[in-house]
Amino acid sequence: MTYTKIILPCRINSGILALGAQSKSSFCFARGNTAYLSESGGDLSDQENFKKFERDIMVLQKKLKIKPGIIACDLHPEYTSAKYAYDLVKGGGRRVEKVQHHEAHVASCIADNGIRGNVIGVAFDGTGFGSDGNIWGGEFFTGSIKGLKRAAHLKYIPMPGGEACIREPWRMAFSYLYSVYGKRRLASLGELGTSSDIASSVASSRPFQGKGGASPAMTDNKDILFQMIDKKINSPLTSSVGRLFDGVSSLIGLCDIAGYEGEAAVRLEKVISGEGWRVKGEYKFKYTEEGEMIIIEWEPIINSIVKDLKKGIGKSEISLKFHNAMCNMIKEICILLRKKHKINKVCLSGGVFQNKYISRRIGPILAENGFKAYLHDRIPAHDGGIALGQAVLAGA
Repeated sequence: MTYTKIILPCRINSGILALGAQSKSSFCFARGNTAYLSESGGDLSDQENFKKFERDIMVLQKKLKIKPGIIACDLHPEYTSAKYAYDLVKGGGRRVEKVQHHEAHVASCIADNGIRGNVIGVAFDGTGFGSDGNIWGGEFFTGSIKGLKRAAHLKYIPMPGGEACIREPWRMAFSYLYSVYGKRRLASLGELGTSSDIASSVASSRPFQGKGGASPAMTDNKDILFQMIDKKINSPLTSSVGRLFDGVSSLIGLCDIAGYEGEAAVRLEKVISGEGWRVKGEYKFKYTEEGEMIIIEWEPIINSIVKDLKKGIGKSEISLKFHNAMCNMIKEICILLRKKHKINKVCLSGGVFQNKYISRRIGPILAENGFKAYLHDRIPAHDGGIALGQAVLAGA
């Protein structure tokens, strides 16, 4: 097996084994000022993947001669890695440290770049169990590997069907439209065609007679989805940027059903034309402050997309303006947090930063506004890197 050796910006006194997340499985041993992160593997819900995971842990532990006193894992109680953590501490002599998913993302970027001191951490991805029991994924933190505090997040929205939304992005499109326009206007929809036609129907408050070949599921199930959302039946709340990407991708007719992980977001990025990289248009967002927390409101973005669809604006331009809105969102929230906390370093982690458009633009944008931006260097931005973050947060 292969692994990456990382010199840490802190010292860990006790040997640690961190077990990562569920998908893109990886683990990390840490001791002293050094961490050893395994390569990313498959989903641990697959028995063969889990067996390999176990074997690789034993092989690397024997090679490194580390006896971990702390087993770090994700907060999610149903993750195979979290359950395995408790198996490993049976018999005493070890303890489990649970680490929140997105805090681990930020800490992995801190460790990857050898940063000392406080940072603004941006963790954008699809799914992660939050400390409040909701599904996070659009998070801003302040602090260091000695401790991170959530400072801002996307406004929560229901996921009708729970994890089914990951496979069926049209569900998120429905949820965003329902949240913005309400039941009365959505209930007026007739036979639905492409998702862009859905948006036009909502915008004009009239039934649409579809052209076929799109999302009949939304027509067939809209009354059920109304009840699921209204009665909070299998509709967990999420702040996920990944689900926002999914909803927008379906809304403009790119991906209603995902054939592989992240397909909706991939299609949304790919539709941006080469010329689009030089265009500066963007959708606007709003935010409110609830005590010390900043809540980022996505409603203006969805409303503007619907208006553009009604005007006949092309998918490429809509996607471009949406991506630019994400970059501007990061910039503006970081400026707010800098004013509050006097922090100038920004760490960006999570699967969304695999998006080349965003990852290439955000560094220069933040630099123009006086920030020092850090993306991942030697380890992945996706879940394959969070075991490193778990290790340093549990040990620091």
